[in-house]
Amino acid sequence: MKVTDKLKKLRELMKKHNLDAYFITDGDKHSSEYVNDYYKERSYMTSFEGSNGDALIMMDKAYLWTDGRYFLQAEKDLKNTGIELMKMGTPGYPTISEYIKDNLSGKRIGLNGEYVPYGFTIKIGEFSEIVSNIDLIDEIWEDKAPLKTEKIWALPLSLSGESTTSKLERVREKLKEDEASLFLSNIDDIAWLYNLRGGDVPITPVFLSFTYVDENNAYLFLNKNVLSKEAEESLNEANVTVCEYDDIVKFLMNLNGKKVSVSLKDTNYSFVKIIKSNNEVVDKVSPTVLMKAIKNETEIKNMIDIHKADGLAVFRYMKYVKENYGKIPMDEYGLAEKVLEYRKMDKRFYEVSFESISSWNENGAIIHYEPTKESSKKVEGSGFLLLDSGGQYMGGTTDITRTLSLGKITEEMKHHYTMVLRSHIDVSMVKFIKGANGVNIDMLAREPFWAEGLDYKHGTGHGVGYMLNVHESPNGFRWQRVPERSDSATIVPGMITTIEPGIYLEGKYGIRTENELLCVEGVKNDLDEFYEFKPITYAPYDLDPLNVDELTMYERKWLNDYHKMVYEALSKICEKDELEYLKYVTREI
Repeated sequence: MKVTDKLKKLRELMKKHNLDAYFITDGDKHSSEYVNDYYKERSYMTSFEGSNGDALIMMDKAYLWTDGRYFLQAEKDLKNTGIELMKMGTPGYPTISEYIKDNLSGKRIGLNGEYVPYGFTIKIGEFSEIVSNIDLIDEIWEDKAPLKTEKIWALPLSLSGESTTSKLERVREKLKEDEASLFLSNIDDIAWLYNLRGGDVPITPVFLSFTYVDENNAYLFLNKNVLSKEAEESLNEANVTVCEYDDIVKFLMNLNGKKVSVSLKDTNYSFVKIIKSNNEVVDKVSPTVLMKAIKNETEIKNMIDIHKADGLAVFRYMKYVKENYGKIPMDEYGLAEKVLEYRKMDKRFYEVSFESISSWNENGAIIHYEPTKESSKKVEGSGFLLLDSGGQYMGGTTDITRTLSLGKITEEMKHHYTMVLRSHIDVSMVKFIKGANGVNIDMLAREPFWAEGLDYKHGTGHGVGYMLNVHESPNGFRWQRVPERSDSATIVPGMITTIEPGIYLEGKYGIRTENELLCVEGVKNDLDEFYEFKPITYAPYDLDPLNVDELTMYERKWLNDYHKMVYEALSKICEKDELEYLKYVTREI
């Protein structure tokens, strides 16, 4: 069914329910970033499938809001649909709440309250009447696939580094501050807390669930029929009461007179309304968010080991491309499959951590471009090949980007490549005072760009989960605070954050370079304490397009030291016939 036909059916239903507008998102009951296909209502209605985007449909207009990563993709996907793009964070474009305030004050707006966070809904509810108990998209979606759930399995202590009992004790200690219990719907946090993983969400090994924890009890709501024997035993050891997933509403309705800690920004509107009806609510971010972000010694050790294996896969991809370019046919999709083939050579590989971004020349300017077999562009001629990819392993989550030059490139292209790498290096080698956050650090990354009147329309880095979501709060690098992202926390030892500046010239090319950085303790004196970063990504950078003269002495030293580290790590695990090429790509400059 065409998008225009879907909108026509939706407007007929809106008229039946006396609605002036209908809000649509790709959201589940857990406010997840990546969701099961069953919940992708916005993707279905608009044909735009980016990971971030919300639609507002009215009788005579329709809009879709998304961020700078997806502007070019959204313009293509929305063509001839009757839906207009609203560019988030761009002058001249209102936010959704601003648009509703200015154009729909006093009007009736429909939405599915179980799929929309309370924080957003209550905000637009200041101006308009919210009708939250309907799901009009479900009435239109005729070929909707059933919701399937996968096996839930337990992490051994050798992978988790801390028992569920210990984690629950730490959570309960934090809850004492407010003398409250905890309701948690974020499935990343729940998976971390109970040392369980699953397969209900593509590219993220989590499972659909809710939990309620008080001073004596822990209740976990999930699909019991897919709980493995080992997982069931681990929950029994921690005295966790396992309940059916669909029993959560009844459980919440029976809570009476409790003081419940709930993150209103993240918890869905319908569930918060139920809790608020009979209990006192403390609006607070769950203590699991920060606990999960600060990796323990076991997690750090495993992450480093996994990144060496992952770096070997990326090195092999680079070797394959550089040695075979111009000799055999290549295309974007096939090269993404090639790096996946190399990752699968490690027995600990589980799945990709996100859909690979493999882009040649002008497609590189589409920040989150994902090739398909049908759309895949041939890699031929000269230019830049960008690969942003990662894996979920039994022992960690990876996210890495490398840009390769192929053929003869211009001096401008070399300058831009060097600018991106300089930015990447400058953050990697920074030493910063205790208490600094990602906003402070981001400014350093953008200085080379801003000096030339350039910028990139995405954050400089994001937190990374441990066998969990590849995008993890509360740490990140961003030049301005974005409240809905919750990624501006103080950077502390144990956090892992990506560093990924880029440059994107529409119709020409895109360049991005990305590593994962572990925050570690640095110098400490009588007055102050400092932290620094240790790169835990082990893959060479392409030195061919680099203008060495544009690097400072310190940047050059960092790059040489990094390549020494990469060579030392990969030379121990690569094949003998790969050593010569490894020496070449990690050569001193």
